[in-house]
Amino acid sequence: MNFKFLCIALLSIICITVAAQDINGKKNSRKFEDKNGKLITDPKIIEQYLQIAEQKKLIYAKQNVSKNINQVPVQICSNGNFEEFQTLSNVNYLTNFQYIATAVQNPIQCVSANINANLDIKQYNPADTGLMATTVPSNFIDEYIGNIDAFDQYCTKLNYKNSGQTMTLLQAKRFKTDNENSLVFNYKVVLQSVDGNDHENEQPFFKARVLNNSGTVVSEFCLIADTSNCIFTVASTLEAGSKVLYTKNWQSGILDISTIPNNENFTVEFMTTRCGLAGHFGYSYIDDICVLNASENLQGSITLDPLYKTCPTLPLQVCGSFTIPNSGGIVATVKNITLKVFDATNTVVYSTTTTASLNLTTKRFCFDLLAANLPNILTGSYNVSATIEYNIAQTNCTGTSFNSATDDDANPGWDIWFLNCNPTCTTTVQTATLYQCDGDQNGKEIFNLSNLNAQVVGTQTGLTFAYFTTLADATANTNPIANFLAFDSYTATIYVRVSNSATCFKIIATKIVVKNPKANISGILNICSGPTTLTASAGASYLWSTGAVTQTIQAPAVGTYSVTVTDSFGCLANGSITILPSSVAPLPTITITQPSCFVTTGTINITSVASEFSFDGGATWGTNSTLNNAAIGSYLVKIKTASGCLSYDNRVDIVSYLSSFPNYSKVDPTFCGDVGTITITDTAPFYSFDDGVTWVTTNVKTGCASGTYNIRTKDNSGCISNYNSVNLKGDFLPDPTFTIIQPYCSNPGSITITTPGAVEYSFNGGTIWQPSATLSGLMSGSYIIMIKNSQGCTSTTAYVYLKDLEYTYPTYKITDAGCNKYAKIEITTVADEYSFDNGATWSTNPIINNLSGGNSFQIVVKRNPNCISYSNSAYINTYFYPLPTPNNYADTLCDNLNDNVEDVNLTVYEANLIANSNLYTFEYYTTRIGAENSDFAVKINNPLAHNMSNSNNVAFVRVISGYGCAQVVQLDFNFLDTPIIVMNDKFPVCVNKTVTVDAGPGYFSYLWSNGATTQKLTTNLPGMYWVIVSEQHGSLICSSKKDFEIYASNFATITNVIAQDWSDYENVITVYQSGIGDYEYSIDGFNYQDSNQFSSLVSAEYTIYVRDKNKCGIVDKKIFLLMHPKFFTPNDDGYNDFWNIQFSETEPNLEIKIFDRAGKFIKKLNNLDKGWDGMLNGQPLPATDYWFVVLRQDGREYRGHFSLKR
Repeated sequence: MNFKFLCIALLSIICITVAAQDINGKKNSRKFEDKNGKLITDPKIIEQYLQIAEQKKLIYAKQNVSKNINQVPVQICSNGNFEEFQTLSNVNYLTNFQYIATAVQNPIQCVSANINANLDIKQYNPADTGLMATTVPSNFIDEYIGNIDAFDQYCTKLNYKNSGQTMTLLQAKRFKTDNENSLVFNYKVVLQSVDGNDHENEQPFFKARVLNNSGTVVSEFCLIADTSNCIFTVASTLEAGSKVLYTKNWQSGILDISTIPNNENFTVEFMTTRCGLAGHFGYSYIDDICVLNASENLQGSITLDPLYKTCPTLPLQVCGSFTIPNSGGIVATVKNITLKVFDATNTVVYSTTTTASLNLTTKRFCFDLLAANLPNILTGSYNVSATIEYNIAQTNCTGTSFNSATDDDANPGWDIWFLNCNPTCTTTVQTATLYQCDGDQNGKEIFNLSNLNAQVVGTQTGLTFAYFTTLADATANTNPIANFLAFDSYTATIYVRVSNSATCFKIIATKIVVKNPKANISGILNICSGPTTLTASAGASYLWSTGAVTQTIQAPAVGTYSVTVTDSFGCLANGSITILPSSVAPLPTITITQPSCFVTTGTINITSVASEFSFDGGATWGTNSTLNNAAIGSYLVKIKTASGCLSYDNRVDIVSYLSSFPNYSKVDPTFCGDVGTITITDTAPFYSFDDGVTWVTTNVKTGCASGTYNIRTKDNSGCISNYNSVNLKGDFLPDPTFTIIQPYCSNPGSITITTPGAVEYSFNGGTIWQPSATLSGLMSGSYIIMIKNSQGCTSTTAYVYLKDLEYTYPTYKITDAGCNKYAKIEITTVADEYSFDNGATWSTNPIINNLSGGNSFQIVVKRNPNCISYSNSAYINTYFYPLPTPNNYADTLCDNLNDNVEDVNLTVYEANLIANSNLYTFEYYTTRIGAENSDFAVKINNPLAHNMSNSNNVAFVRVISGYGCAQVVQLDFNFLDTPIIVMNDKFPVCVNKTVTVDAGPGYFSYLWSNGATTQKLTTNLPGMYWVIVSEQHGSLICSSKKDFEIYASNFATITNVIAQDWSDYENVITVYQSGIGDYEYSIDGFNYQDSNQFSSLVSAEYTIYVRDKNKCGIVDKKIFLLMHPKFFTPNDDGYNDFWNIQFSETEPNLEIKIFDRAGKFIKKLNNLDKGWDGMLNGQPLPATDYWFVVLRQDGREYRGHFSLKR
């Protein structure tokens, strides 16, 4: 499961090395604020501020004990409840935590301090002041929060309201032992908001982060003061005109440590800061590391259920659970959940936001995954991820946003795998887990991996098992774990390959877990009020050092108490705490009722088993635990127990009533001169937009020019709210530009704003405006400049830093030596004279030229008469290198296919471009400017085969020396056409004859595939041939090759002619032949066709011709189409005197029978008879119709009739 942490208002990760800044005003570039949060620019006031800060620094040094040894890393949850202390010189200090106070480089917002903590944290004592970190009672009364309502007796507080340092950094060195994925904690913050343009990126913040053993940040989040962030509660009183924001309820903090292995050291850090200018405060409370007591959280999460689906039945469901962020009454809503499916190349192949089910009560979701959603359900492998995005319902919370959360994988290995999914491979597998208790506390144990088998396959038999540490090895069946019966390992994923045969196997990811739980004991470690309750962390059974076997015991005396907790796996966890002697009673729980608009006094109520109570620091005592009618002011609450223990004083403030701040929405101006609108969204009878000077009954003010408006509301009883500041955008002008003269030796400096078009100028972030663009008489310090035009529009701010010359190191700029240039140093600090030899010689020229490697210079500058800066060192580490001296080159090439393109190997010309080409590297580009700038977009990535043509015939070569110096030359190419061979692709050769193939005249050379070198090739052999012809262009010879075939051909042999006759005009002849030629057909010897069939023929005699198209010969055959006459006239006139079948003489064995209309047989004829003369037995038959039957030799029979006419 992956957490995406909420960036409250701003998450800033800036790679800056941070160090404590010198507090000496003449040696820093910091900005300073007064107690009202206003920028200090008066040098005298700055000096006073620095003196006070120095005094606070001395107090801080006296009150804190430094530990000059590094922390010893301990188990992740050790003293996570901040209850255990050690006694040093009669003072109790918190164990397993250290802190340090430091300043941070401006702008500070969310910037970490990369520094080791070395100070111990004292146990709470209100007499100790100036502590940047301390424990405080769990019921401590905070000035703004009230009862902080922490857990057990103590929590830890970082920074405080009137601190003299910017940041408190709490540090804990830890290691995890039980495969923990996250480090959890609880926190509250109090942050004073910063308004105005002079605090850009300088807000107070709270930050938590985890660094791994190498110092790399693995998880962090940052919370800043932002009045538009609705998770905060706004304090009813203003501090120096600024709102104080706090988290009323405890917040859950979660840092991801899943990437850190067991038993590897890591660092947990908590940081709380003032604003970057030190005037606005910030502090925090932290409690119960490893236990989430808070019900509010600023981050959501999503977790996929493991799938482990091998050869699944589709559709299948992908389900999971999620959490919803909530804080300060702001509850996120689910915007959407996105499912993504990734293939084996990690490419998204399917994505959807359409859930099959989404239950906001149980916080569960499911998606349906169909076969159509997976491109390959035969052999494919897939992983899935789920991302949840959040919305918020409130519209006026522009500073509140909840980041998305993603679980990028459902389980180790493939989530869905179609592996050997066929009817012959039916083995099924499921994931499994083996647990071992870490007996020697080294994070490793010995596992018998064969114990996974039964969990993986159940009762299936006939299977073999192999075990692997990677999925790739399991898939390839390489590098199996050899000692699987005694595998010594940390917690790990093991891939089990279950085989039925060489082609039938399944692979499943399993887990081996080394368990090493730790026991923690919580409770109030103080017995002043009698026995205290100690509670062990959850387990299956318990054994205390007292002999008790329950989770909770009563501790009646000081001393050490230990417990052994056994978990459900039988693993033992040990923990212990020590109750130190103390005469200080725990701070009582105090409930405060503040004055209201109608009641001018308050009430203080103490909840405690104490016997006596005091509200004035012990001056007077009583048995009444409630103080009624408490007037506005401060009270010191104290208790006394029956055993005589006294609690520390607990200050309680009864403050004047002020109602909440009104909420609003606004529409900013969009350009200079535009106006905006302010809408107060709280319902009230009266509204004010000028801090209560005037009141109106409408909650909307239009036509508002850019600027700041203080809004209030008032009820019918006259109770007035606090004011809320609404800033309407007006910074439409560009950032101001400027020049500076630095101060030196009590001589002031100046700043001149050079941006044109301005009419007013500010040098303190807009607090004061002046008509002059120059501010003189300036001492060292920070200045925030702005400009304003005639319409009242302003610019954004720009920071200007002035430093006293005599306390600064001169700045300089080195122009490095390199390719064809020498180095130079230019001193950029403005001065009268400059020295590059620590003041031995001086010059008015701030530049020294013609430098090359290995030289160092001591730079100082001087303002006359004798104000000299510190000396700064400048080193020249670069050298002058000559440029390569390549030359252009041109070549002529053959266009081998005459297709106007050619692949050219550009690398073969490197020796032509420069001598000793092996000493250089070469890069190739399509444009000169691209080659000069090493533009990857136009780089030729495959110079071994670069596609070129006569319209794209130039390549630009970047020739690079061993020093990285480069010159660009060009390669030009001219492409000549290769010979065009005009030849057929095929040539026939008749059997027993030859054929001559001509490659064409006029070529420089010829080469045939049989070795011939003449223009023509004569052969009688069929087969595949080629010819290469060449043209000479000076030294260049361009050649072309032609592949062709000589194939055999011959005259045909007619094997059959089939006639479909016996009609007048629709007779058909089909010719069949054999032979190797390409044939065409004719029935007149002149007109040929490709078809072997002739149709629509009249009955007649025909000659069929079959001709080889390759002119290898013609064959023919006669055929007769039979038909009978429709009548005959036997009158001896010599015409139609006999009736017979036409051309019957051409068909042997033809038999003809003639019948009269009554079916009486009259005459039988054969193919050689002359015909029937109309007589029967010597007598002429009458004129009428007669019938006939013809029986042909092939068995076909024809019937018809004809007429006898007389």
